[in-house]
Amino acid sequence: MPDDHPAWVALADGGPIERMRPIADGRLRITTDPSAFNDLLVRARPRVAIVAMPPACAADLGAAIRERRRRTGLRLLHLSQSDDIDGRVEALRLGFDDAVAETVDPVELLGRIRLLDDRARARPDAVVVVADGVTVDMAAHAVRRDGALVHLRPKEFQLLAMLAAHPGRAYTRRQLLDRVWGPDHAGDPRTVDVHIRWLREKVEPDPSRPIYIQTVRGVGYRFEIPTA
Repeated sequence: MPDDHPAWVALADGGPIERMRPIADGRLRITTDPSAFNDLLVRARPRVAIVAMPPACAADLGAAIRERRRRTGLRLLHLSQSDDIDGRVEALRLGFDDAVAETVDPVELLGRIRLLDDRARARPDAVVVVADGVTVDMAAHAVRRDGALVHLRPKEFQLLAMLAAHPGRAYTRRQLLDRVWGPDHAGDPRTVDVHIRWLREKVEPDPSRPIYIQTVRGVGYRFEIPTA
């Protein structure tokens, strides 16, 4: 059964990525479907993403760059046809960490990916963009909206950071209480509802119609990143 949270994900169709798979120690997930790749970028939160052209297109490069801006710990590698020098230079200009030709030896490619992975481990996501203009600085325990500092109570920050770290995943109120307030907390689960309401007032464009911190009927809450 494939790992739901692979360390490395690749949008590729054969080539050195496929030849590298046997020596990747199970850390690599490969897909030829751009939609599946983009979903993995957000849901699985890999440390390294590899984008090969083809099958990728300019829109897929853009999606990877946007996720890099949202999640500063992500590292990106671009693969292209051997004669596409301009394409590799452009990928580096856009913000990719490395760019190599598809003729690269699989062992060398694995070495490059491992190096990027080491860098990602050394500098995990410090700043995460959780909504339009809203960023969470994990190290400083600070939230900013359009550059201005937003005051959050400690539990509000912990709640937002946990939800935003796992977009699309639904949590029950009990799970949120256990993870944010601690398993020994004897408070009413409605405590979560109050804090969610406060968070929405601070991060949602329209708190009465939340698009980021969503209610999952019969379950609890989840954080969603709009696709458009």
